[in-house]
Amino acid sequence: MGRLTLGGGAPVAANVLRRALGVLWIADALVKLALPFGDRPGEQSYEQIMTAEFGPPGFHHILAWETNLFVSHPFLWWLPAAVELGIGIWLVLRPASRRALAFSAGWALVVWVAGEGLGGLAAGGSLLAGYPGAALLYAVAALVLFPRREPRDGALAVAEAGIAGAWSRVAWLALWIGAAFFTALPQTGTNSMPFMLTINESEAPGPLHALDAAEQRWLTVGHTNLLGFAVAAACPAVGFMIFLGWLPRLFLSLSILIVLAAWIGAQNLGGILTGSSTDVGTGPIWILLALAFWPAAMTRANRDGEAAPAAAQDSTATGTSTTARSA
Repeated sequence: MGRLTLGGGAPVAANVLRRALGVLWIADALVKLALPFGDRPGEQSYEQIMTAEFGPPGFHHILAWETNLFVSHPFLWWLPAAVELGIGIWLVLRPASRRALAFSAGWALVVWVAGEGLGGLAAGGSLLAGYPGAALLYAVAALVLFPRREPRDGALAVAEAGIAGAWSRVAWLALWIGAAFFTALPQTGTNSMPFMLTINESEAPGPLHALDAAEQRWLTVGHTNLLGFAVAAACPAVGFMIFLGWLPRLFLSLSILIVLAAWIGAQNLGGILTGSSTDVGTGPIWILLALAFWPAAMTRANRDGEAAPAAAQDSTATGTSTTARSA
């Protein structure tokens, strides 16, 4: 059986995912635009400072200055919101624009460092609590969706049709190996799931509040490490199976299930209903990345290409048989 390739539908599928990335940027912008009108516009920045306490020396002071500035002037949140709104509209209108994707990746890295405090990884971030930071995933998505100047033949998925090619699988593997490492660590920092659930329980609306309370009760019995180990055990499997191209649909579906459960059950939809979040969380961008690696269906050209040699072999065999009978 031949390789499964994207064929003529590759640009269409890639543009759909790029537009989806643009929609996520627009959603992040809308969340930031609402921050000045929330009850605690500086709550997210406060959590960044607590996370930075565990980071490199001096990093805390930078985020502390940034936080004081935004808390004193909440409408400054509209400046990054304007940038993200522009990126989102740009990608929606011009999904194949290399400049738009490059700007998207660059801005995402700025947000990851200056806005998310390196995703809180120094504080022990878990996949369940938002590892590795939504902004870094936006940068990776822009990279794997970055179009080549010349179409790549034989690509198995949208991610491999881009400029990164097969190296996109390395990025996927690195993300999930990192997820396994950080999720398996003891969940005691400010970026851990118990800490996040404590904050979310005090802020979440009705159904999510009840869900957070139930999860807290279950975790306090001593299941915190058990849950972390279970998710951490699944992460390398997801990473390596996609890297090797084995059962990709099964393990991509598993990855979507894990991140969706974490986004709803642990992150409360990224905290967008609390009025103190600055983005929609990591769940949607993880799902977009998984779809970028989703294997394409076999194209008609590929099937015809396999059928032609088979027909030629049949014709040759028939001719040989006829010649033998004539002799």
